Amino acid sequence: MIGFCPCLRSQHLPINMQPSHIYSPAERALAAIVLTDAVSYSARMSVDEEGTLTLIQRDLDLIAEQCECFGGKVLKSTGDGLLMSFYSAVQAVLCSQEIQHQLAKLVEGVPPEDYLQHRIGIHLGDVLLSHGDVLGNGVNIAARLQTKSTPGGICISQTVYDVVKARIKVNASFLGPLKLKNIQEPVTAYQIPPCGQSATMVVASPMGAAAVSSQSALANAVSVLEQDPQYRRIKKLIFGTYQGVWENDPKVLAQFNLEMMLAQLQQRHHTLISLEKALQTMASQLNHQESYLAIANIILTVLEPVYDQPEVTGAATPLLSKSIQEHYQQAAQSLMQHDDRQRIKKLLYAILHSTWENDPAALALNTIAELIAEVHQLAPTEGDLSYHLERIVKCLNRKARYTQLALVISEALHPLYVATQEIVPESAGTIDTQRRDDDFTEMHPDATAALGEDGMTSLTNWVSLEASGEQTCAHVNRITSVPEMATDNSEQESVRLRDRANIYHLRLDIMRYTNPLRAKILLLSTVRSPFTANRQDWLTLKSQSLDDLLHATFEYCQTFSDLESKLTIMCHCVENVGENVQTAGAILQAMKPFYP
Repeated sequence: MIGFCPCLRSQHLPINMQPSHIYSPAERALAAIVLTDAVSYSARMSVDEEGTLTLIQRDLDLIAEQCECFGGKVLKSTGDGLLMSFYSAVQAVLCSQEIQHQLAKLVEGVPPEDYLQHRIGIHLGDVLLSHGDVLGNGVNIAARLQTKSTPGGICISQTVYDVVKARIKVNASFLGPLKLKNIQEPVTAYQIPPCGQSATMVVASPMGAAAVSSQSALANAVSVLEQDPQYRRIKKLIFGTYQGVWENDPKVLAQFNLEMMLAQLQQRHHTLISLEKALQTMASQLNHQESYLAIANIILTVLEPVYDQPEVTGAATPLLSKSIQEHYQQAAQSLMQHDDRQRIKKLLYAILHSTWENDPAALALNTIAELIAEVHQLAPTEGDLSYHLERIVKCLNRKARYTQLALVISEALHPLYVATQEIVPESAGTIDTQRRDDDFTEMHPDATAALGEDGMTSLTNWVSLEASGEQTCAHVNRITSVPEMATDNSEQESVRLRDRANIYHLRLDIMRYTNPLRAKILLLSTVRSPFTANRQDWLTLKSQSLDDLLHATFEYCQTFSDLESKLTIMCHCVENVGENVQTAGAILQAMKPFYP
């Protein structure tokens, strides 16, 4: 028997139950609206109508009793769900959690065909209570949120979350703004996972027909994308969204399987709207922004059938047990015992933030265990971890030392990856190994330049980094070990590059082949006075964009030999001569075509 609250009545409520209370006509109220829905109810009815009716009657009785126990009101039945209202958002969430808890207890050890799963949506808003019915946008939003919930879970709006988060424990994950059908404005929402499951990683359901269908839909989507003429760009955008960094090297891209990356993205983004936002965010940072936004639309269109699978959110997510938390702690203890644990912490931090942090106060904000957990989310496989460690280490001066520490991290996290290893397709996607012009696409210059202009933090980090000898750029992914600048033999391109009114490609070349912050420091020193790293100098540097400094340099240095002479002098007047010489060489080579 189910352990219902003792205050409940013993009699069962019929499916076409009447409202618990009758409201006066056209009464407006602020209410927490809760809507439940049985997953795949219509499909189950078509297979076993009598058995499904018995199951839904039992579940709706349970839901109605819990609603009454928590002071709620059953407004009406939708056939396979109930529409309920609560005067308190806290009670609405507590009731919904208890409903899912009781339903989960009810089906322990029962085969999937002998029970139903339910989704729940909750929204707090203004509603119109009329003749025992409830109307209004609040009801519509709750209904749409219910469709976004994980089977066995609860989807709540930002309004509900803000009310309850300080009063009760809500183990919720952020879904972001959701574009809901027939709702004009996006609705920000949170997902409360099924009982006993993590907010960040949902426990996998038994491999049923829906899960198989989801895998088949994903495989079909991969096949379509691989045959698309824009496949190379498609894979680069998916890789960039998946790893959080842009990669042009075909050899690196070939190491990552497209289906695996899409499956992992699906786990992070439970809705197509969330994935759309992630793809567009990455595309908006690229030079060929319009082209990659179009690529994003291709990807979303092909993946739409995958997200239409009813069980996709619950069935396609990785297994997480309490032992995973133990693995986090064990890995952390191993790394904390290492003599160079502070540098290890810097490496973990750099993987997550793509910036080098030397400030002990900033590093102290997270424990090594917390960093490991976040790194595991960003890099769910050992191949991902190796990729991120390599891209960080190759940007540092002390490569030998940090290579050793990278191996220490890999060894410490190996048991964790073994415990969470997933079966991924053996065949790796292939790409065209011949580079084309778009292979040299980098992150949009404005986004990179902002790393040295947005505030004192990134600048200070860079200075302390120089002092410690662990040199890198403000954004780790910006370092590029290209000995020579790429040249263009096109006469038309040469004429365009000589136009000082259009320095877009000049700025791009400087930021592609050298540290943009160091370039700004040298250019500012050339047109003003040697940079001394005092507060006023930093404020001046912050106020000047790279474009501003380039135009000022053209005005100040009338000839190329004048520019070469002044830059050479500044290399020896500003701290870190070796870095200055390399940066000055890149600046000179980039600016030379602009001089007669």
